[in-house]
Amino acid sequence: MDEWVPVDLIHLSDGRDVSLVLRTVERHEARRAQVRAECLIATDFAKARLQTHIWLDHLEEWEEALRRLSAGHDASWPRGSRGLELYFHPHESGWLSISVHDPDRLTVALGLAPTAEWIVEHEANLQRLRDACGES
Repeated sequence: MDEWVPVDLIHLSDGRDVSLVLRTVERHEARRAQVRAECLIATDFAKARLQTHIWLDHLEEWEEALRRLSAGHDASWPRGSRGLELYFHPHESGWLSISVHDPDRLTVALGLAPTAEWIVEHEANLQRLRDACGES
């Protein structure tokens, strides 16, 4: 059996103090609609680790959010979630404002300047997760 490797659906960082990572924490089980994940948030003033799930039926929404962000528009994901929700606001300067909201545990805002290729990298992350979950 192949060795399982975590998949980062989201990995944004300024390379120093600020980062947001949404990562799977276990292999996806067939016939399950979700995969266990963790959301890691780091800033110069706070660090958080939130246990969550990535619902496979929300992956198309993430793809659409990436399209919106690529066009310079705001995006949230997943929309209408009762759990972890992420809000993205791109600025013309290249700066990205992000709000992480978990209604039971935490709301935090952070900002960073992602690499110029961050959208393409996240589209590749999305495909890696789909492949790992048999959703291709």
